[in-house]
Amino acid sequence: MNFYKNFFQFKNQILTKASLIILAISLGSCTAGMTNPDSYTRNHVVYAVDFNPQNLSELQISKMDEGNWIDQKTSKNGKSARYTIEIQDDFLTVISNKNKMDVPTYQTWIDYARQELGYTVQDEYDIFTTIEEGFIYEIDLQEHPLIEGEQHRILMYEQN
Repeated sequence: MNFYKNFFQFKNQILTKASLIILAISLGSCTAGMTNPDSYTRNHVVYAVDFNPQNLSELQISKMDEGNWIDQKTSKNGKSARYTIEIQDDFLTVISNKNKMDVPTYQTWIDYARQELGYTVQDEYDIFTTIEEGFIYEIDLQEHPLIEGEQHRILMYEQN
């Protein structure tokens, strides 16, 4: 009788330790991935494209680098540039000519919506319509008119 009692205690201890080891390994791998800043939600490069809606001949492009905007260049707006911004027939169209991107953010419109329309951080700001996934997005200017001013900013999220 004593033999069976010791055998079951030993078996129970082994199962408990094995379960703890498996749990520790599985949680450890998740934690390591979440705390590594280079692997957690960094699947894109962020570019700011500053433009004047009344004069779309040039775009000022800046790249986000560890929380700082680094000026890249002023480029001519067109198919040979990294991005193209067009305003035609009551639509503002954003085109990525180089790399695939996620849906852009019209930062100027977001700032306006928060200040003038009472939007909060929790509100929906997705005003772009996808024309060609990863490359062409547009805003209906009848629904979301251009904000007055010469300096506008759109954030582009290029996929790695």
